[in-house]
Amino acid sequence: MPENFDVADRLAQGQPAVEVLQTYVHACRQLGYHHPDLTLHPAQLLDWYGTEQGMDLVALQRDCDSLQSAARSTQEALVVQERQVAQLSDAWSGAGGEAARLFLTRHGESSAAVAAAVRTAAEALATLRENLWRAVSTKSDAVVDIEGRTAASRTEWTAAAAAVTTGAGDRATASETVDRAVKPFVENAIGVDWLSAMRRAAADVTASYERAVAEMRAERSPVFAVPGDLGPAWTPPAGRDCGPESRDESRDEPRGGSAPCPAPAPPAATAPSAWAPPPAPPAPVSVAPAEAPPPPAPPAPAPVAQAEAPLPTAPAAPPMPGMGAMGGAMPDLGGGLSGLGQQFADTLGGLLGGSAPELPAPPELEEPVELAEPEPEEEPGPEEEEPEADDPPEEDEAPDEEPAEEVVLAEETPCEPAADAHAAQAAPTPPPPPPPAEPLPPAEPPAEPVAGEQTPCEIAADEVPQVGEPPE
Repeated sequence: MPENFDVADRLAQGQPAVEVLQTYVHACRQLGYHHPDLTLHPAQLLDWYGTEQGMDLVALQRDCDSLQSAARSTQEALVVQERQVAQLSDAWSGAGGEAARLFLTRHGESSAAVAAAVRTAAEALATLRENLWRAVSTKSDAVVDIEGRTAASRTEWTAAAAAVTTGAGDRATASETVDRAVKPFVENAIGVDWLSAMRRAAADVTASYERAVAEMRAERSPVFAVPGDLGPAWTPPAGRDCGPESRDESRDEPRGGSAPCPAPAPPAATAPSAWAPPPAPPAPVSVAPAEAPPPPAPPAPAPVAQAEAPLPTAPAAPPMPGMGAMGGAMPDLGGGLSGLGQQFADTLGGLLGGSAPELPAPPELEEPVELAEPEPEEEPGPEEEEPEADDPPEEDEAPDEEPAEEVVLAEETPCEPAADAHAAQAAPTPPPPPPPAEPLPPAEPPAEPVAGEQTPCEIAADEVPQVGEPPE
């Protein structure tokens, strides 16, 4: 038997014979012969013969050599181990020595099982190699032997089969030769003997692999005891902390003793409860702690003119106290209507956030002249109910300082310029200044009529004498 175990070379020895047999089968197929294992396609015989193509018995031989070397090494290790167990029994006596001797004895039994498994694997692979090589060689020899039966008529049959297949030459004579001589050979020699040899070779290959696997599985699986299992098992304490101390202690712990501490969950991205967005720049008018009232509306008309359509007023404007309530602060400003205008200017300055310096100074005002002219007291007519909101800016200025006696004669007219100045000053919106340290009290809207018979201007006329000198 050759020592190279080259399957490809061994199969190549029977390849020419298979090709001749394939020509016979294909010619018979052209004349109506059919066989499920021979005539399904023109190269079916080549497929049967090439089932072992790619089998590398040389690699299997190298595996066998390696396993045989390992088996020899394990056998030598077993001898050394047995000698050490005998020396341990002589050097160590007592309960500890006996326990160690029993442990090494069990370890030797497991080692012997490993050596036996390696030796069995080496033997199984060697047997597999021999069986596979035998199957391939038998198949190749069977093909050559069956094709050799037609050696006497090979030339005639090959020419007739080629004429039937290609159509060249005398096809009628070739067809008669194929039907008379070639077809019976194909049915008996190839369909029976040759096909049986191919099936037997494939079955032998499969059975060889199954026997090798079964032999290796029959060996006992070795189990080696771990010395650490003989003593107490280490268990992690409950509620183990993952701090620095525990990390230092974990260096001395055996690996695989416990699961690692879980990593802390990342903190949730939540905003602080006391956080608030930065406040927006304060509005120019909202400087008072309470809700700032809207700009004061013009004085309400007299109750007599309530029949006509009333003017709309601010919805939530608090009532403005009477002029008498300002009497305490009026004497400090010098008395007269000039003090009243100055107080209006100061109030507007507090509401507008420090814009009082932009207002015209009271001493520069020299109008109106008609304040000096007395006018008779009379009820305001319907045409005087609405204030003149569209007057020119020069009429919105506060009146000049006049004696209190002359102001007594002006009953309604002096109040209108003050109200107009208040409405005119509230119209423009200055740029937002920084909020003041202490907000001034909000301006109060005009007082509602105390009695139905008097207007706000009449009430102011009654209260003006309290500001200046007492009437004579």
